[in-house]
Amino acid sequence: MLANLKPSTAWADESPVSFDFGLTTDQEARARRLHNESLVVDMVFQHPGGQRIFAEYDPARVHQALADAPLTMEGHARGVMLPYELAMSGESDAVKRWFDLSGVDVGAMQISDFSPGVLEQSIDAYRFMMEKLPWLRVATTVAQMRQGKKDGVHTLYGYSQPVFGLPTDLRRIGVAYEAGLRVLMLTYNRMDYVGTGCTERVDAGLSMYGIEVVKYCNDHGIIVDTSHCGYQTTLDACKFSNGPVIANHTCAAGVYAHARGKSDEIIAAIAATGGLVGVVAVPFFLSSDPNVNVETMLEHVDYIAKKFGWQHVAIGSDWPLQGPTVHLERVLGSMAAELGFRESDNISPTRTMPGWRDYRDFPNVARGLVKRGYSDEQIQGILGENFVRVFEQVCE
Repeated sequence: MLANLKPSTAWADESPVSFDFGLTTDQEARARRLHNESLVVDMVFQHPGGQRIFAEYDPARVHQALADAPLTMEGHARGVMLPYELAMSGESDAVKRWFDLSGVDVGAMQISDFSPGVLEQSIDAYRFMMEKLPWLRVATTVAQMRQGKKDGVHTLYGYSQPVFGLPTDLRRIGVAYEAGLRVLMLTYNRMDYVGTGCTERVDAGLSMYGIEVVKYCNDHGIIVDTSHCGYQTTLDACKFSNGPVIANHTCAAGVYAHARGKSDEIIAAIAATGGLVGVVAVPFFLSSDPNVNVETMLEHVDYIAKKFGWQHVAIGSDWPLQGPTVHLERVLGSMAAELGFRESDNISPTRTMPGWRDYRDFPNVARGLVKRGYSDEQIQGILGENFVRVFEQVCE
C-alpha cells in the first residue's frame, strides 16, 4: 500500500501523480493520508497496468505471447492476463508493484461468459492465479475487504459485465455466485433476453425474464448493476428491485450527453433505491473536448454529489484497458461494432487522459476532491465507503 512506500515513489515523480491541482503542502499531506487510510475501491477496474506496464517487459516475450491472439474477447483477455502470468512464472513483479502504487484495495474480477465449461474454466483460472499470487484474494464480505487492506493485499469481488448477454438459465448465475459473483450487470449495449442496452435503436425496458433476473439477484444477495442498460431498462430495474441498484461505471449525462452516461432522472431513480453511480475515467465518455483530463472526471463526480448526494457517487474507472497498445488497437479496435458501439460513441481503446494515464494515477481522486473542498467523510465515502454500504446491505 502507499503507506509503506517512500513519498518520492508515489507522489513526487513527474509521472505518475504529477497532475497539478495547485494543492498546498498541507493539502497534499491530507490527500495522501485519506488515500492511505481509506478503503479504496474501484468498482470496475481494468487491471493495474494499462498500456504502459508493457514497457517493463521484454518486447520479444510480449510478441511471442500475443502475436497470434484472435480478434475476440479471448484475444483481449490474453493481453490482460499476461502481466499476471509473468508474475506467476517469476519473470516480473511489475503488476504487483503497479497495483501497490495505485493504493487501490478492492477491485473486480470479471465473469462475463456463463457458457457451460467456459465459466468453469474462467473460475478455475482465477483460483489458480490466486493460489500462485498470495497478494490477491477473493472477497465476498466487507470484513474480507477490510482484512485484506490490513494484511497489505488486494481483494477482488466477482462482477459480471455480460458482453454477449446473460444466460437464459438462472442456475448458471448461481454457479458464478458460488465463485464470488456479487454484482451483475443486466445488459450490455444491445438488446437481449433480459432487456435493452444503451446504444440500441429502441428501448423496450426489461423483459419478463429480465424481471426474473432482478428478483433472482435480490433473493441471492447480488447487486443489480445497470451501467450499460438503456433508459427504460434502468428505470425498470429501479422499479422492480427491492434493494439498491447501481450503475458502477458510467457518467453524468447532465455534464456530457453520451449514450454511456445516465440522465438526471435515472441518477435520481438509482439514488432513490439507496444505490450509487460509479464515474468512469474513459475520456471520450466524459467530454468531447480533446483536452479532457482528470479534472473532467471529477466534474462528473461533483455534479452527482452536489445534485443527488455524495453518498450516491463512487469510482468505477473502467480505464485504461490493460494490454500493449498495438494489441488493443488490433483486437478491440476491430470489435467495437460487434460489441454494440456506434461511430458516434467515439470508441478508442488506447486513448487516455492527463491525470489518468494508468492505475498509478488513482491517488489523483483524493487529491482532486481535497482541492474541491470535500470533507474527510465525503472523500472516504467516494473512495470506497459508499460502495461498502451498498455491498453490506445487499450481499451480507
